Amino acid sequence: MEVVLPFEVEIPSLRILEWAQARFDQLNLIEGKRLAAMSHGRLYQRRVKNAFDKKVRPRKFIEGDLVLKKVSQALRDNRGK
Repeated sequence: MEVVLPFEVEIPSLRILEWAQARFDQLNLIEGKRLAAMSHGRLYQRRVKNAFDKKVRPRKFIEGDLVLKKVSQALRDNRGK
């Protein structure tokens, strides 16, 4: 990476144009990597969802069916106050 002084940016020259183009290319590369990471994240989430959904049994309830209600006790915090 090359150092560019602030007053050089105001004066268009070949060196500044090349620097600007290189910077633009770097930003585009970063954007591409960000989009690829988002895509991989979505694919991973879809795989996890599909694996979970395979284990779930669909159940249909109608009004009046008797079901068990799970009651969980409040957990005590033993760290102090």
